[in-house]
Amino acid sequence: MMQRWIYKPTPSEDLIDSISSSLGFGSLASKILVMRGVDSYQKAREFFKPKASDIHNPFLMADMQKAVERIATAIENGEKILVFGDYDVDGTTAVALMYLYLSKICDKKYLDFYIPDRNLEGYGVSTEGIDYAKENGFSLIIALDCGIKSADKVDYANSLGIDFIICDHHLPGDEIPKAAAVLDPKRKDCEYPYKDLSGCGVGYKLCQALNTIYKISDHELQDLTDLLAISIAADIVPITGENRVFAKMGLNKLRKTKRQGLKILIPYEKLQNFTISNIVFEIAPKINAAGRISHGKAAVELMIAENAKQAHLIADQIVNLNDERKELDSNMTQQAIDQVIETKQEETFSTIVYQSEWNKGVIGIVASRLIELYYKPTLVFTDGTNGEMVASARSVADFDLHNALDVCSDLFLKFGGHRAAAGLSMEKKHFEAFKTKFEETVKNSIKEHQKTPSIEIDAEISLNDLTNDFFQFHRWLAPFGPENMKPVLVIKNARVSGHVRKIGKQSSHLKFNIVQDSSRKGIECLAFKMGEHATDFKTKTFDIAFTIEENHWKDNLTYYLNVRDVIFH
Repeated sequence: MMQRWIYKPTPSEDLIDSISSSLGFGSLASKILVMRGVDSYQKAREFFKPKASDIHNPFLMADMQKAVERIATAIENGEKILVFGDYDVDGTTAVALMYLYLSKICDKKYLDFYIPDRNLEGYGVSTEGIDYAKENGFSLIIALDCGIKSADKVDYANSLGIDFIICDHHLPGDEIPKAAAVLDPKRKDCEYPYKDLSGCGVGYKLCQALNTIYKISDHELQDLTDLLAISIAADIVPITGENRVFAKMGLNKLRKTKRQGLKILIPYEKLQNFTISNIVFEIAPKINAAGRISHGKAAVELMIAENAKQAHLIADQIVNLNDERKELDSNMTQQAIDQVIETKQEETFSTIVYQSEWNKGVIGIVASRLIELYYKPTLVFTDGTNGEMVASARSVADFDLHNALDVCSDLFLKFGGHRAAAGLSMEKKHFEAFKTKFEETVKNSIKEHQKTPSIEIDAEISLNDLTNDFFQFHRWLAPFGPENMKPVLVIKNARVSGHVRKIGKQSSHLKFNIVQDSSRKGIECLAFKMGEHATDFKTKTFDIAFTIEENHWKDNLTYYLNVRDVIFH
């Protein structure tokens, strides 16, 4: 799909020159830094060499002292503590991290964890989980990556004599739950300096605060950041500020992790060069598959497993679930595409599909696949557990999906989410009315520029700019992620030198070398999903938008260009 190329505003030459002089970087590297807000020596030090001292005092977070005191009381009195978390990657890593920390400071016989069943209990704190706590003698629940909007559930727990400590990172509602402590940097009354922690990140801050009393070694505490790095990558939180510190620290720990389950999931040959991108595409889907297809409890069991044999059994189960998830994903996506064509939705302003037997845990993935193909606000419906319909909704860049759905909210049983993604449930009798109303809402509110995908360009360069010094600078920019994405660069008037090879199972990708008239050097390119353009690449000159990628083979490091888009002349 052809994208709009949007060039980012260029900083002033004076500022670029100032950074270049103070840091010793070339003008291109300095320009890229300034565009990321790194416009002083001190900011550059924090960006390139983050250290543990850059992490904020956990007691700056509202209610942190209350949380520490309540947990200390529970440990001192031999109360049973239940660690509760969502079934996605952020939730399960948070539960594993908190469980592992607490198991170092209290007897495991007083400790357990609980992950809700996605199909039977749904997202967040559940009545079933609270009932489980009551039936098994737990008097304190620590909820991670959920709970900030569970005031009614916390009231129910209070009525049973069970206290809650909430560690969440989502936006609060109008009412803060009446828990023993509510840790959420997005609370209006919370003065914690960094607002974009993952749910697991909030849990780690609680562990840091507890450690002022229980004092396990700094090395042991920082060992937990491998799980934190996984949550940061999978939950797509900004990799800035404190998250950047945690991501760098956690990746270093992950590359030499002692966790049996993670060592099995990560191929040994990849460990030394494991990145945020590797987590997103290789680890997170496997961890997520447990909650999508079966039960998220398996993901936690994998991450806390101490026995290699046990870890292998769980890992095999999770890999099999992920294979099942991929097959479901493929089959459901094709069925959804067929339905779009049959119902003549290719020319509509939104995409809405429904199949009663689709797996509830996979419909969000299918919605994302449909956006890749049709690029429209999309909802994928299936049947819920109580005769109602449930849907996962996904948006296109810059279109406020939440607002569009809010217009239709009188038709919903439940509804929640944000600009880019949402979930809802609805009685079946309202389905046709909803389709009409949502389509009309999108038609009247979507802007022309929101109908086409776009790509933001950092700079136009020549092949001569791709020096060893620039490649080294590019490595220092990592870890990459939201608000610190890989620079997207443009080379104009390029042409292929030599052959264009089709690669991949269906010859859908291309590999070739390019040269530019102004340069005698060439460099390898990979163009994914561009196999149909092989002849164009062979016979035409072109402009390419690309990111720089690393290729590690044995002890050798080479670079290639990942072609993100192309304009043929």
